[in-house]
Amino acid sequence: MKYNTPILLANTEWMPPEKLINEVKLERMINGLLEMAMPDLKENTVGDAECLAYMMPQTGRMPLSRDWVDIYLYLAGQVLKRWKQYEALPEDCRVETLSEYDTKKMNDLKGWIYEKRGGEEKNPVLSALKEVFLTPLKK
Repeated sequence: MKYNTPILLANTEWMPPEKLINEVKLERMINGLLEMAMPDLKENTVGDAECLAYMMPQTGRMPLSRDWVDIYLYLAGQVLKRWKQYEALPEDCRVETLSEYDTKKMNDLKGWIYEKRGGEEKNPVLSALKEVFLTPLKK
């Protein structure tokens, strides 16, 4: 496997910040390693950073509905927490939890992105590790 799985965006009129793109790559690598170590935990979904990166360009094209605003701000908050920059998000924009309905919408979007990007992460490093550690030895 000589290529990486593409990062999907809702539109390409403008790109998310490089820091977020790098977070998507890191998130994918961590999830790939976790799936190798604990295959029972594998989920056919993308992480918060990847979902945020998908949604971000769309916010410049048209306003989001209230449900999607909450989902977007929730995802942004989760990523900012990882970066230890959550305090930069104004208090009235912080969404700590989502309703059951919004959680389902977000998870449906994450599953859709996963499917549209081609499923499981394709990455030369992960592929090499799988080949070395998960391929049965020939006798």
